[in-house]
Amino acid sequence: MDRTGRRVRDVVGTPSLPQQRGDGRTGPILTGDTVEDRPVVGFACTARTLPTARDDQLVLGGEEEAGHPPLRSTDPADQPSLTRTGPHPCEQLEPDRIHRPDDIRPGLAGRFQELLHGPRSLPFTAPLIERLAASGHHSWLSGGAPRDVVTGAGPGGVHDLDLTGTAPAGAFTEAARAVLDLDGLSAEHVQRFNPATLTCAILDPVARTHGPTLDYRGLGLLREATRFPATGSDLLQDSRQRDLTVNTLLYDPLRDLVVDPLGQALDDLGDEPRQGPLRLVPALASTDPLARAEVLLRGLKFLLRWHRRPGEPDDEPLRAWARALPADLLDRIDARGPDTWHHLAALWEQCVPDPTAPAVAEAVQRLGTVASRLHARLLTEAA
Repeated sequence: MDRTGRRVRDVVGTPSLPQQRGDGRTGPILTGDTVEDRPVVGFACTARTLPTARDDQLVLGGEEEAGHPPLRSTDPADQPSLTRTGPHPCEQLEPDRIHRPDDIRPGLAGRFQELLHGPRSLPFTAPLIERLAASGHHSWLSGGAPRDVVTGAGPGGVHDLDLTGTAPAGAFTEAARAVLDLDGLSAEHVQRFNPATLTCAILDPVARTHGPTLDYRGLGLLREATRFPATGSDLLQDSRQRDLTVNTLLYDPLRDLVVDPLGQALDDLGDEPRQGPLRLVPALASTDPLARAEVLLRGLKFLLRWHRRPGEPDDEPLRAWARALPADLLDRIDARGPDTWHHLAALWEQCVPDPTAPAVAEAVQRLGTVASRLHARLLTEAA
């Protein structure tokens, strides 16, 4: 049943998929496929600057603990032993986790369409999604945009777009460059690549730091899945490496569907936008100490952002998770070296703009001892 009480199969139906399952599928290699009789774990990148598809590297089972990515093409034509055993992401989820926007709230489909095609939209976003689809890659809006649109924000309230999908970094960057060059209004947009996270950004050419941006990263893997940055093509794995369940919501622009991979995001956002109970529930399945510290900081950000929302947010799940963290979490982070603390300090500045405000101290205290120690350490790092 969906949130309106109707059978989802009757509402959503069975939208056509861009590829077929199993050995009948064509197109890009996906996680869960096998190459050289080993499962495909994910996709790494060997570029330090803007990558091309040649820089994308296939990671197979048994290579997760290597100190650097392998050198293995992601092009199916270069992998004669490829067996299509991995399902397409669109086939992974049960029907009750897939919703037509207007069945969640009347008019929601129009808001999503305006976000992609309206006067304030980034003009290259829709053509880029279509170009990726033409090469067999699927894309979803992720992060704040689907969360905020579902809870009542208009397209004007969404300043940046996050996109995720099955394309590795190099394949995405090549597609983006082709689309930007074809669009006379967008050719001057600047592309950036972060090799530490495999995030690809398209920035406004005039206001590079404050203008609208589009950020892309392939579907995520748990941080401990590989010792080097890598992405995947599994919707559930992607959700389990995100911070809160409310941030696992995705929008599928090709099929005009809201996707809730864990089956929790819509419920935790509340039944009535910006009026009903909102639950702060960690989605993270990782035991990596850095990933846990990042969730603490992002949880603090949303706790501060939403504490004035009518009907105080239910932060008990977040508090219980935070108080169960190992007491030596900071010691484990120390073992990573000073660069790890520089990374956390930068994230802390984004999440907590006024760290000495009384509301911050109260929120940190609510999250327990480990959160208090982390906050105190970051205050020291910033001094």
